Amino acid sequence: MRKIKFTKRFWIKSISIILLFLAAFCLIAARYKYIVFKNSQIDEIIFYFVNGLAGGKSDNLWSAVLQNLPLVFLLFGALLIPMFDKSISFINRMIAFCLKKIKSSRKLTLPFLRLRNQAIYSLSMFLIAIVLLIQNFGIPNYIYALTQSTKLYEENYVNPKTAKLTFPEKKRNLIYIYMESMENTLASKANGGSSETSIIPELEELALKNTSFSNKASGVGGALPATNTGWTVAGMAAQSAGVPLKENLVGGRDHNALGEFKKFLPGAYSLGEILEKQGYNQTFIMGSEASFGGRDKLLTQHGNFNIEDYNYAKKHGKISEDYKVWWGYEDKKLFQFAREEASRLAASDKPFNLQLLTADTHFTDGYLDETCAKTFSNQYDNVHACSSKQVAAFVNWVKSQPFYENTTIVISGDHLGMQTSYYDEKIGGTNYQRTIYNTFINPAISTSHSKNRQFTTFDMYPSTLAALGVKIDGDRLGLGTNLFSGKKTLVEQYGGIENLNSELSKRSAYYENKIFTKSGN
Repeated sequence: MRKIKFTKRFWIKSISIILLFLAAFCLIAARYKYIVFKNSQIDEIIFYFVNGLAGGKSDNLWSAVLQNLPLVFLLFGALLIPMFDKSISFINRMIAFCLKKIKSSRKLTLPFLRLRNQAIYSLSMFLIAIVLLIQNFGIPNYIYALTQSTKLYEENYVNPKTAKLTFPEKKRNLIYIYMESMENTLASKANGGSSETSIIPELEELALKNTSFSNKASGVGGALPATNTGWTVAGMAAQSAGVPLKENLVGGRDHNALGEFKKFLPGAYSLGEILEKQGYNQTFIMGSEASFGGRDKLLTQHGNFNIEDYNYAKKHGKISEDYKVWWGYEDKKLFQFAREEASRLAASDKPFNLQLLTADTHFTDGYLDETCAKTFSNQYDNVHACSSKQVAAFVNWVKSQPFYENTTIVISGDHLGMQTSYYDEKIGGTNYQRTIYNTFINPAISTSHSKNRQFTTFDMYPSTLAALGVKIDGDRLGLGTNLFSGKKTLVEQYGGIENLNSELSKRSAYYENKIFTKSGN
């Protein structure tokens, strides 16, 4: 058996080939991210990198890797061609001529030039791939923002813990539905969406017939995407506490030995805490594991919710121990469990706050329940259509219950959809503004300020309390504005979402020291 000699030539050639493979991997990763998740930035990745997935679903990640591996090897093969093709000799001579080495350096033989140029070629391709990948994730802008500071919080943050809130004598129940990735793009063009035929006709009708805040003069519209609110737990923090979820790698943190945070925005004060103090019974139901992304900490530390997640359902015999689809169990079961819990809560003499988080519409392409209709050729269309029907059916059930008269229902997307390629197809190259869905059903008050509003999901926080009949002194909580009041939101105050997001991206000593890492303001 021939013994391999680990010469300098061997190591240079091996490292060159490895660099080319890494270059191919990075280029395909950049391509996949741009096509599928073009609008996603580095913030969510940093958050999960620092705080851990905690039982999160990794199927989508591995599916994406397996889907793109053939492309990686195909590109890798293409990048290898110059390493072995005889035409490299011509390239070597041209490089040598440019460097004026042929006559002046007789000792630099052609094989050495070829090996050296292979190394230069491999390193160049690797560096180009890394630069493209970094640019794709917006890392330069992220780093630049960390060098800037803002007074956004000092000038605009209203501490909910000390704000004057006046509840009605008879407190209203709240049912709050966070809909995974639900946005108005899927509504019909005739009513403000960007689809030829409405994918979500039931949700569209609920928005049109109830109070729904819109960025348009008519039809459906919604919240604009604010920085650091674009994934589920961050969207929940924005809507329940009026603040973004910003993890600075250079900022202070309170983590355990595993790198996971022990306290979730300890300086924030949320809707759950306000309602807990007012004597509400509070339950949060989700079909996934509550520990994913620290949602359990948000709910227990900010409102002491009774959490009924995937693990709870197994423990209490609602599903079998070995049952698992998608992220845990499907939305069909979620709404059935919600009916049962709403009935239980309504039997108490205390007001209740029942919150739900759907999951079937999560990327990639969602989970299509076997009972869902297959009206459209695209699976994600069918998933959204089924979700729309399920929510509407649940709302109709609530309306038929004795407790409905004193209950307000809020339905909101947790953030914009992340599967960018899907929404780009709906938009079709137009300048359509994607917005997050919202509607308030049976609110305690009415408003004439629901159209032509520029707002974010921060504004859902005080608006939800207002919908319960709560009077808010100043109509502001956190970074949010009570939309029912007509008072200017921060987006309107700053002259557009780009200007506000620029401030949100910057470092804030107030946020880092009084909201993210410390209790109290």
